Amino acid sequence: MHAATRLAWKTLIHASRWLFYSSLCVLADALDTVLSHLIPDIRCPAILLIQSSDADSLSDETVIKLIVRPRKLSPDSSAYQITSRTVAKISQDADEGATDASEANALDLVAKKTNIPVPRVHRVIKQEERYVILMDYIPGQTLAQLWPTYSIWKKSRVAFTLRRYIRQLQHLKATPATPPGPLSSQGPRICENPGIFSSMRSSLTPFASYAELAVFFNQRCKVALDHYKIPENDPSRKRRFDDSGPLVFGHQDLTPANIIVGEDGLFWIVDWSWAGYYPAWCEYATMLRQGDRKSDYNFWDCLVPFICGPYFKQEQWLSSIEVGLYYRE
Repeated sequence: MHAATRLAWKTLIHASRWLFYSSLCVLADALDTVLSHLIPDIRCPAILLIQSSDADSLSDETVIKLIVRPRKLSPDSSAYQITSRTVAKISQDADEGATDASEANALDLVAKKTNIPVPRVHRVIKQEERYVILMDYIPGQTLAQLWPTYSIWKKSRVAFTLRRYIRQLQHLKATPATPPGPLSSQGPRICENPGIFSSMRSSLTPFASYAELAVFFNQRCKVALDHYKIPENDPSRKRRFDDSGPLVFGHQDLTPANIIVGEDGLFWIVDWSWAGYYPAWCEYATMLRQGDRKSDYNFWDCLVPFICGPYFKQEQWLSSIEVGLYYRE
């Protein structure tokens, strides 16, 4: 088969795949809109019931003392269960001297502006160069634990629910003055999304604007193309960071391990430490990169374009410049 023929077939397959997912997304959104009119849009009752914490009577000093290894929720977690209903999580902000905890800001925003079940923040404690966030403990199992046991129908129901969550998040658009990245009262913060920024995270500086974010990625693209010695007249030299849409709010680490199937039957979203304002397609790219690569998750990967939208071109562009993200001039 000639190279031109192979390219034509590849293009046709990609176009068909995009059309399939796009049509599926349109149908799902239409169904969701109809259901939202038939069923009153009310706040999650479980969230409304949680008004206080059983750790309210504990002093800040006592809370800090309770943060010990045996109380960790999981070996690689930074969250500790300090009482039967309360978790203390150490913030993971990369900025030195941060004036607030971005994850607490994210949880507050999502709790106030969406119907997505999330832990409620009860207190934020400043401890030296870090913050400790007291939030609700959500009893249940992670979707990572349950996913292999689910039927295709049940997995599809999860995908539909997550797509509804993503739609709500992406209605939270940044204002023109809002910088990309984590939420903060202090202004621009370092973007901590390792699914996109990879090993360069520690050497990044905050982006003051959406335009700065686009310039950064376009520069990294040039580094990658130069690294591979791509000719100056090659079509790939004209491809750019997609900033055609607004910055929208995203979780940026939406994996089965960060979804709790609660005892109440709800799908609770936890671990908002990398949440922030990014282009909508970034949620898709991070879900593919942060997802579990076990064989049980092959169907999960197939559902990601439906959950987030089929941003195939943007993700392929990002993959093509990865070498540029690892090296700095």
